[in-house]
Amino acid sequence: MIVRDEEELLSRSLSSVAGIASEIIVVDTGSTDRSAAIARDFGASVYAHEWEDDFSKARNQALDAASGDWILVLDADEELAPECLPLLSESLCRSDAFAYALHFVNYYGQLTEYLCFTDSCCRLFRNFPDLRYSGKIHEDIVPSLLKRHLTPIPSRITIRHYGYLENRVRQKRKPQRNAALLAKAIAETPGDSRLQYALGTEYLHAGQYSEAMGVFLPLLKSLEPSCGFYPDLLLKTALLLRVQRSNDEAFRLVKEGLRLFPDFTDLWDLLGDLCVERAEYGSARKAYECSLLQTPRSGLYASQTGSGSFATAHRLGQLQEKLLNRAEALRSYRQALDSFPRYEPAWRRWLELTAAEGRWAQLLYCLRRWQAELTLQQWTEAVRCLLRYNELPLAQRIREWAPEPVLASLNPLSLRLSQWLIRCKQGDKAGVLAELQGLNEPKEETLDIELLRWALQFDLSAAKEDDRQELVRDESAAADERTFLTACTVFLESACWDGLVRYLRQSVGALRHLPGLLRPPLLQLVVQAPDLALQAILSRCNRDRLSPQELCAYGLLCGALQRWKEADAALRQVQDRLPDWPLPRLILAQAYQSLAFERLGQPLEKAEWLKLSLWLSA
Repeated sequence: MIVRDEEELLSRSLSSVAGIASEIIVVDTGSTDRSAAIARDFGASVYAHEWEDDFSKARNQALDAASGDWILVLDADEELAPECLPLLSESLCRSDAFAYALHFVNYYGQLTEYLCFTDSCCRLFRNFPDLRYSGKIHEDIVPSLLKRHLTPIPSRITIRHYGYLENRVRQKRKPQRNAALLAKAIAETPGDSRLQYALGTEYLHAGQYSEAMGVFLPLLKSLEPSCGFYPDLLLKTALLLRVQRSNDEAFRLVKEGLRLFPDFTDLWDLLGDLCVERAEYGSARKAYECSLLQTPRSGLYASQTGSGSFATAHRLGQLQEKLLNRAEALRSYRQALDSFPRYEPAWRRWLELTAAEGRWAQLLYCLRRWQAELTLQQWTEAVRCLLRYNELPLAQRIREWAPEPVLASLNPLSLRLSQWLIRCKQGDKAGVLAELQGLNEPKEETLDIELLRWALQFDLSAAKEDDRQELVRDESAAADERTFLTACTVFLESACWDGLVRYLRQSVGALRHLPGLLRPPLLQLVVQAPDLALQAILSRCNRDRLSPQELCAYGLLCGALQRWKEADAALRQVQDRLPDWPLPRLILAQAYQSLAFERLGQPLEKAEWLKLSLWLSA
């Protein structure tokens, strides 16, 4: 390992191999923090190295110091996945193996387990004295292996890499540093296509899209498809073309790429996305379905996690929603979650659609099926979703299913929150407020608990008049949309309708921020509110300032209130602005149907309006 000022991450990296490494070699290239001391705490031998803008020199110094039979190369922002320890031990025992290409999971952006891409790199090899790294940057051991006529064996031994996380990139200024080193290396070896590709990639990471395209396009024309990084170059070029709105060129490039690499799932996904933008929905569906059928060749592609699996199934579900195929969308989201239950984008849509359809048996079955893998956040969302649909016994039942490890991680008061919300829905608001006022340990309280207490006080006028007014003034002074919508959410979830109406009338920020109530996911709560609350919301909306989506929601709420002329006017206004959008016509059709039923003396049901509201977030 080579390090420089890595005290933040070094312990995690060394801990992942401390139990299996016979020796740890760390080459320090000029740290001014505690990196060297931390390494020594793990029993590492630490060697100083004067940095010469050459990663290979530092790597090779570490190789010179190593005495074991096998070498595993790690960086400080990487760790060996603990579940791979048995596979690692097994791999080292093979007499016919000399080097392995390990499976890398590269996290980027904000740390989320599905926001990452995978690729492979040779990092595990026998300690032959003539094996040397080459290249000032993006150094590689493979050319040295090939001189011995050795080829790395693809392996599922997994290294988790955190170097592309947003805070890490910003802290280390990696794109700028690497681009400078690459430019220097290219000046020395101008014909090195791998360095040129690496430079284009650094430009891409830095958001310098024109510079990246200036590298990628000529490189793509000069290289043979058999080049190891050609598939990745082709994909990145197509993505750049899309970013630069050259969708037709991107489309042609992707089609050519699939002719060469028909098992590259990321290309199929990109083709589907491009077809959606071209309104070629049948072709988009075929592309996503082809992606789901592929088994990519191991180690050949750098791939977005979930491509050809849960992320692709989610894309297909979004497409089906766009086409208003609710049953097909549910099947696709279910397919995504069967593969990866913690995939939040698919989870939220599946949960809302399943609840809106009233498919309670299916919901129960799936929650049981995924029970051990769901997160605390997902359990909370499931309970609150059922509360929105007034399925109170079912919400209580599901609340009791959460596994013990999940329950143990909760604040004790958080465990009671869903029960309090259920009781509010059942009408026992005064009893809940009495319990909340009896809590005497603020250090245990959560923000949700405090907000619920405030909403109940406001709704029941339990606080003094001056205190209640002070609460309103405090919120109005903040006057930000998030504060306003958070307050409205608490009123809606706890069925504090009188409090909501009073809050809308008294809050200075209501006129400015109220359109947020017409956007998902709050719209699903609003649709189920009683008429008094809906009327208060609509009365404060300025129709001329609403976006098409908000105006569509406005028309939907007018329909739920049987205000047919207003609904018709709003929805026709949306049609004039977005003539190709089918949803306003669908809501109008529901309005005409509801009006017909009303004249026949049949009661109006809000269930269909609730289902229509879900399409607004598709």
